[in-house]
Amino acid sequence: MPTYGVGDYIGDALGGMATQTYDNFEVIVVDDCSPDKSGEIAKSYMHRDDRFFYIRHEENRGVSAARNTGIEHATGDYILFLDPDDLYERNLLRVCAAALERNPVDVLVYSFTEDYRNYESGKMEYTKVINLEKLDFDDDMLTTNDPVIIHKLVMQMEEITMLGYPWNKCYKASLLKDNNLRYQKIRHVEDILFNCDVFDYVNSLTILNDVLYHYRNQGQTRLTGGEIDDYFELQKTRVKRIFEQQQKWKTCDFEALGILSKEYFRSFQSAMVRQLEAGAKTDEILKWCKTESETEVFNELKKYLPDDSKTIKLLYRPLTEGMFGTALRRARLMEYTKHYFPGVFNRAKQLR
Repeated sequence: MPTYGVGDYIGDALGGMATQTYDNFEVIVVDDCSPDKSGEIAKSYMHRDDRFFYIRHEENRGVSAARNTGIEHATGDYILFLDPDDLYERNLLRVCAAALERNPVDVLVYSFTEDYRNYESGKMEYTKVINLEKLDFDDDMLTTNDPVIIHKLVMQMEEITMLGYPWNKCYKASLLKDNNLRYQKIRHVEDILFNCDVFDYVNSLTILNDVLYHYRNQGQTRLTGGEIDDYFELQKTRVKRIFEQQQKWKTCDFEALGILSKEYFRSFQSAMVRQLEAGAKTDEILKWCKTESETEVFNELKKYLPDDSKTIKLLYRPLTEGMFGTALRRARLMEYTKHYFPGVFNRAKQLR
């Protein structure tokens, strides 16, 4: 569990671990020179519960380095990367352990909710469930050691946002350590790049329909958040990495390309909103759009953008058709909604 500036939340997270219904675990809190009381809260658990361990970096090195420190110190059979500003079900570890005792797979994925709360009151404004049912499976558990199925599932999980996060997975420790799998020191997409690297070595996979984790978005500064000057370039790195992996696996079919196209143009539109928030002028944004439209990735992926939702037709199709003025007007509407009606914005951005 990496920690930095989460003093208002980490007590809930550590309390959720202390009251787990399964007790054979260790919690390694890596304090990345947090400026607040996060470290003190973590140390208080260490002093009264010998399952809790506290490590402090000599200098701030970022969330990737903190997670890598956790890997190096972990002694268990499986590793989970839990964020300190989220919430967990009390049976999280028991359910995972039971599934792994039956099928000791390389990676176990469990379902979760994305919870959007009011910053001041903490009241729930919107919640979205991400589970096995979203992949069109009716069973409570899916287990496979078929590489073709695993590689297909990787792309399907990416489409519903189940792939990129590290905190909804149990990773076999030996898989990470034997293959020297570590988080890259890169902002914003380090999670998905890590998971892509992991799945290069995965030979067995379980996905649970059980919702065991609650991603809490309450307007707090996330460990991987903050201002990102090269947001769109990082998103293109993400798309390229997944594309190359699917190509290597020979599973880069029309469906996969459609998913990647939606990701690319969703990021394109989001980059326009971010530029508006930063105060960029209209001419600057339109010039940027024109330049990007001349790239190979733009012209290749625009061929595969599906027309299976109103969101795509409203926000992304104008981009593929070079209607950048129209796209910019809609980005202004999104920017306005994000600022004045965040609850509505959070719902809208989930439409894929």
